[in-house]
Amino acid sequence: MSNATAPENFNSQFKNYLLNDLTYPIIYETLYYDENKYLIEENQIIESIYIIESGVVVEKKRQIISSFLGREESIGLEGILQVKVGATTSVMTLTKTIVYRVSIQSIQEKMLERPIGYKILNELLVHQITALTNRLTDTDTNHDKTLHVLERLAFLYGQEKNDAIYIKKFFTKKMIANYLQVSYGTILSSCRSLVAEGILHDELHGMILYPANTSR
Repeated sequence: MSNATAPENFNSQFKNYLLNDLTYPIIYETLYYDENKYLIEENQIIESIYIIESGVVVEKKRQIISSFLGREESIGLEGILQVKVGATTSVMTLTKTIVYRVSIQSIQEKMLERPIGYKILNELLVHQITALTNRLTDTDTNHDKTLHVLERLAFLYGQEKNDAIYIKKFFTKKMIANYLQVSYGTILSSCRSLVAEGILHDELHGMILYPANTSR
């Protein structure tokens, strides 16, 4: 698989700092969302951050998909460093999703008392910026970019079984085209190529990835 899981440790550290630090506990809410529900809308004032416990959400800016987010990833981090900032993106659930909501004020108060949080947050933001830069400057073929997106989606919501990863169809090929900023036909062609190579099995209700075949 690609390096799609690289920031996982930083997300976990920040979640543990906020939610599992018994030396300075803060109050948070557990919220449950069905699919296709907005957590944050573009330009909405950010008063809380959301940490994903389970499920997948999509982040958009002016209807262009900027990221797919899943377990332990945080939404609304820009609100911690700026006062009453408006969200630059909207965030919508693609699956049933459970999130923890923590108020910006309580996070800022904790960081003043436990400043290690600034270091953890900075490391997380640096990795997010690095990942975005790498994606925007990626010179791989559309075939490989499509595979990397499918690997990312499989990591977020796939189930491993018998050397394969089963992915429910919580996304569409049009979403992948939007995310990669290529044509729908390009994604169809890339998927057909992946099927021919034995890497992908494409079904009506989902996909199956065979990671071992990517190294051939």
